[in-house]
Amino acid sequence: MVDDLKVAGYLAYKTIVRGRKATNALMIFIMSLAFINLVFISSILNGVVATIDRQLQTNLVSNIVVEPQEKPVKKDLISRAQELRREIERLAGVTATARRYKLAATISFDKERNGKFIRHGAQIMGVEPENERLFSEIASKMVSGRYLDGLGSGDIILGFDLAGGPGTSSTIDNLEGATVGRKVEVTFGNGVSREYTVRGIFKTSFTVVDHEAFITAREAESVLDTYDSASQILVKLAAPGTEESRMAEVQRLAPDLKVRPWTEYSGMFSGVSSTVNTITAVISAIGLLVAAVTIFIVIFVSVTHKRRQIGILKAIGLRPRVIVISYVLQALFFAVSGVIIGTLAVLLLLVPYFSAHPLDLPIGASGLTLDPARFRGDILMLIGASIVAGLLPSWQGSRENILKAIWGD
Repeated sequence: MVDDLKVAGYLAYKTIVRGRKATNALMIFIMSLAFINLVFISSILNGVVATIDRQLQTNLVSNIVVEPQEKPVKKDLISRAQELRREIERLAGVTATARRYKLAATISFDKERNGKFIRHGAQIMGVEPENERLFSEIASKMVSGRYLDGLGSGDIILGFDLAGGPGTSSTIDNLEGATVGRKVEVTFGNGVSREYTVRGIFKTSFTVVDHEAFITAREAESVLDTYDSASQILVKLAAPGTEESRMAEVQRLAPDLKVRPWTEYSGMFSGVSSTVNTITAVISAIGLLVAAVTIFIVIFVSVTHKRRQIGILKAIGLRPRVIVISYVLQALFFAVSGVIIGTLAVLLLLVPYFSAHPLDLPIGASGLTLDPARFRGDILMLIGASIVAGLLPSWQGSRENILKAIWGD
């Protein structure tokens, strides 16, 4: 078998070296494009999913969320929130907690100062400003004005898409241009109505968050007439991915409360991951098919043109399997060369480019996210498809009758 491989390798080497350089270069170029297509499509779609996951954990719900009890009696708030937070923070693997108040409200804005108000329903979050910095990027995403630090009870900050105006991703359901320093009237779900001054506008590029408004937790308690409560307690973990075990520990501390992982808050994004996998599979299959057909055609043409040579080699005692292996090695050469060049193009060109110029999507800035396992899988799939594509025509050619091959009948 070793001798067969040596002979097959020699035949493959001579065929490639003596073949048309333009044809060989074109084959390698096609295989490179096929591999880049496999990696690029999966990486860009993985980047979208990774961006959604990052935004959910960074700006919406962190790793674990504790919510008020639903049974045996449904409650709107968590009581004794500070004590519960201290207990949770003692658990191994927990780095920080934060409490939030979620208030449904209608915001009214007199854009033209003529008594004609623009009204928009929105969710208002009551947060502790300093603590919130550990859980979201909002403090660093202010596009005008300032964050909540040091602000009083009459102050509010608005999300970019809620405030509206030039550059807003949504042309409806916003305040059509509320700016820093302007007044807004807020009517909360419990009937309390108050006037606030817009002190800042933030933009996370995550439309779910950018349609919200923020006030201080102390102001939220004043509106709700409560103290030391919370609509949510967010739990940040040192090691993301350990939510299940940490949830069980939190649940033991608060058996009546509802403890949920961040993945349950994906909402409209819940089907994105499965959709991405489907799209990736379809596009990958098409790319592999194109690469395999290209290899098949090249090997088939080569076998057809070299029928007489193959017949002579068989006549002098060369085993048919040596001929088959030689063509498989040619296909393998094109595939491996394409993988090497494609890998260099992805790592040295595409990844740096999209790191410097990420896609600006409604879910945030998204770049390429390479999955090492999938990357290895793409390499194996392309090589496997190439081997099969080289095997079929060469196997058929090696089985041809010697006399027919030599005389061309």
